[in-house]
Amino acid sequence: MSVVLEARLYKHGYIATLTKARKAHFCLECGDLIPPPMQYYTVTIGGGGLGSTKFPDRVCTRCIDDHMATRKRF
Repeated sequence: MSVVLEARLYKHGYIATLTKARKAHFCLECGDLIPPPMQYYTVTIGGGGLGSTKFPDRVCTRCIDDHMATRKRF
């Protein structure tokens, strides 16, 4: 059974975009390794400028709901 993931999630002014890993990253929420070619979410601040897009939060697909729920509104 395959799970369909949403390409973009919007919550509290944050934007989570589904991305395919080209190199290994660590999940910010659980600390697990995200190896290539696994999919993960990059979380940026909507209208946050270059700093937000250059250094996004990288979160695995299992932890995205918890991560978006704990983000504070700015």
